Amino acid sequence: MHRVVISGMGAITPFGVSVANLRNGLMEGRSALRYDEVLKFVVGEVQGEKVENRWTAGQQREMSKSSIYALVAAEETLSSANALEIDHNETIVNIGTCMSDLLHIGETAQKVSANQSRKVSPYFVPRILNNLPAGYVAMKYKMHGGVESTSTACATGLHCIGNAFRAIRHGYAKRAIAGAVECALNPISLAGFDRMRALARGNDITISRPFDKTRNGFVLSEGAGLLFLERLSDAQSRGAPIFAEILGYGTSSDSYHISTPDPSAIGAIMSMERALKDGNVDKNDIGYINAHATSTPAGDSVEALAIRKTIGNIAVSSVKGHIGHLLGAAGSVETISTICAMLDGYKPANLNLNESDEDDGLRLLRSNEKWDSSKSRISICNSFGFGATNASLIVSMYNSQK
Repeated sequence: MHRVVISGMGAITPFGVSVANLRNGLMEGRSALRYDEVLKFVVGEVQGEKVENRWTAGQQREMSKSSIYALVAAEETLSSANALEIDHNETIVNIGTCMSDLLHIGETAQKVSANQSRKVSPYFVPRILNNLPAGYVAMKYKMHGGVESTSTACATGLHCIGNAFRAIRHGYAKRAIAGAVECALNPISLAGFDRMRALARGNDITISRPFDKTRNGFVLSEGAGLLFLERLSDAQSRGAPIFAEILGYGTSSDSYHISTPDPSAIGAIMSMERALKDGNVDKNDIGYINAHATSTPAGDSVEALAIRKTIGNIAVSSVKGHIGHLLGAAGSVETISTICAMLDGYKPANLNLNESDEDDGLRLLRSNEKWDSSKSRISICNSFGFGATNASLIVSMYNSQK
C-alpha cells in the first residue's frame, strides 16, 4: 500500500477566497458570519471577490455557482501543489456537493407551470447535475483517471477525500483532487431547513455556538474546499510541498433516523474506531478532534458522547462558530482548517462557547491552544450527514522518519 500525502489545498469560505483567508480568520478567532436583511437569517456568505465575475455572462448561464466555485478552488489547489502543468492522465476527480441549485430549479418550474417551456435554459439539466462541478475541473485540467461525485449530505466532503485516499493507497490511481463545494444559500434552502427546525434563528452573529448549552441550530453557509492527494513517492520525486499525510479513514451508518443521530452514538463511535483501525493509530496518539458539531442540541451531544467513549479526554473544537455550516463542503473545508492548525501549531477554539453541558470528560476549547511540541500532531476530522451517514478522517503532520 502507498502512503498518501496532501500536497495542495484550495478554499472558498465566508472569510473569502483562498486558504490564507480561512487560516488567518481562524487563527485570529474572528467570525465571518453576518445577518442578511433580505434572507432574514444569519448566514455565512463568501466575503470579498465575487468569483462569478471571472466568467462572461454566457459562461455564467451555462455553469452553476457550484461549478464556478469548484474551478476557482481547483486552481488554488493545483497551484499550491505545483501541479497545474503536470500530466494528469492518472489523476482522479472526486468533487461532491450536497444540494442542487434549488433556486434555478424553482425558477424553471415556474416557467414550465406557466406553459413557457421554450424559455427553459438549454443548460438547465447541466446546471443541476451534482457531478458537473467535478466534470468541469476534469475537463479543464485533462484529468483522465475518472470523475466521481460522492454525495452524502453533510458528510460529502470527507467521503470524497476518504474515497480518493483509498483509491491512491491501493494503487487504483496516482493522484486525486478531492473535496466538496456548496452553494445552497438561497430562500428555498433556508425555508426547508427552517421548517425542519434545524436553523438557528435571530440576528446575532454569535448564534452559531457549537457545544454551548444555549445552542439551537446551525447557520447555513457556502463555499468549497479541495485537496490534492498523491503518493508520497510521487510528491517527493517532483519536489512538491507536503502539507500533511492521511493515515486512516472510517465510515459507518447509524441506521436510525434520516436526520437525528442514534442517542447511543454508535454510528459516530464506529466511524472513529474504524478510522483508527484503518490507520493503525493508537487513540492515545490523537491530539485534537475537529468535531462536526453544527450547533444543534442533539447532534453536538451525541458527538461529544462518542468522543468520550472512543478517545476520552481530548481537545475538541468545531469551527462552525467562525464560518457556519457549509453542508457538503463542511468536511473538506474543516480538513483544511485542521491541517492549517497543525502547521501553525495551534488548536482552534470553539467560538461563542460560554457554558456547556458537554464539558465532562472533554476539553472543549474556549481559546486557541498550542500543540505540545513533544508530541506528534495527529487529528481526527468528523463529518456526519442526514441519512445516518458518518465519516472520520485521520490526518497528521508529515513524518519523514516514519
